[in-house]
Amino acid sequence: MYGNNSGSNSNFPNNGFSNSGNGPEWQYQPYGSYHAASGFQSGAAGGPPSVPQPPKKRKTKSGTPWYVKLIAGAAACFVVSAGSIGGFVAMVNAGLVTLNVPAQSSGTSQGTGGVTSTIQQVSQNNSGGALTLQEVAAKVTPSVVCIQNYQGSAIGQSTEASEGSGIIMSQDGYIITNAHVVKDASALKVVLYDGTTYDAELIGSDTATDLALVKIEAENLTAATFGNADELTVGDQVAAIGNPGGLVLNSSVTFGYVSALNRSIQTSNGYTVNCIQTDAAINPGNSGGALVNLYGQVIGINSSKISATDYEGLGFAISINEALPVIESIKQYGYVKERPIIGISYQFIDQSVASYYRVPSGFYVAQINSENAERAGLEQGDVITKLDGIDASSSSVIAQALNGKKPGDSISLEVFKGRTGRTVTLTLVLSEYSAVQR
Repeated sequence: MYGNNSGSNSNFPNNGFSNSGNGPEWQYQPYGSYHAASGFQSGAAGGPPSVPQPPKKRKTKSGTPWYVKLIAGAAACFVVSAGSIGGFVAMVNAGLVTLNVPAQSSGTSQGTGGVTSTIQQVSQNNSGGALTLQEVAAKVTPSVVCIQNYQGSAIGQSTEASEGSGIIMSQDGYIITNAHVVKDASALKVVLYDGTTYDAELIGSDTATDLALVKIEAENLTAATFGNADELTVGDQVAAIGNPGGLVLNSSVTFGYVSALNRSIQTSNGYTVNCIQTDAAINPGNSGGALVNLYGQVIGINSSKISATDYEGLGFAISINEALPVIESIKQYGYVKERPIIGISYQFIDQSVASYYRVPSGFYVAQINSENAERAGLEQGDVITKLDGIDASSSSVIAQALNGKKPGDSISLEVFKGRTGRTVTLTLVLSEYSAVQR
């Protein structure tokens, strides 16, 4: 995560930016959990901040010819099929999904303290060959569990419970899931595919990547086999295994295809996660479940889905290559160690919004969250236009600028000062995304 995202909604007056604001908007919505009391609930709290857009010109009724509408519709379909997520994600705001950003797909490169995964990732070439669809389901289903989130003073007194999915990482009871599945839990239970139930302990969670690790006291569990997501190609058939609706529809398997690779999805905390795009049906309760290739290997963790009335077959799973270093760091330290952050809440403003308010495009500083950021001279209302010489041209630039850096390293920022209208160059010492910020 490159800064927290607390704060109130930002409204930009005609003479510039106000001194209040929100952090990065939701780039995606986690699959909602299933709530026993109230049914399906969205997985994310709140929506995008209120950012006024430039007034749109009033449309005149000109009787657009049918063939113009047809061409426009075909062009729109082409944009979606080509994977240009930014077009349709405008339904929440501009820049919500950044596509194919190079050199940032590794979880280690974005700051996991150099932790090397101890989980063996098996190549397809060493797997014994592809399985039938039935064999894939039979092999992996025992490794996917249901996770029940109880909230309240005691399990018996809880008035609300949510359910998600998890993947057995090791025979001795370590289970991977999503951070939002275990969020605010006063108690956790894990239900195996055969109905056996265990109390679970939260080892740690990382809201930046929406990953978490829980532990149950058990032995000889059926651990999943992990593959290499880099071996995937667009068009590969995959299976999504989880618990849509919780135990009501536990151990559900849906099949689909890899629609695209290396989708850089920005989470609610402004952190960019490398994801696999798939059309396999994924529904509330699948959060934390497995995306599996035809070799019976887990190559992704179902975590996010962009959904709207007019869009279907659009799901995302965190690449297992991205997830395992994060999980290993959580296992070792309880949080992701040595992840660098600037220490601000921010919102990317594109050229159209910037032009309307007569400021440069870049990262609007909504809130200062670290002493280092304050010490460097950043203020609420500033706009960061360059990071280490890289133009702030998209929401993924912070990830690019921090790639390979550690807490304590310095970064040069070109900043438009919202209070004075001047542009200055600042040097900022990067902070660490610590356990306190989880």
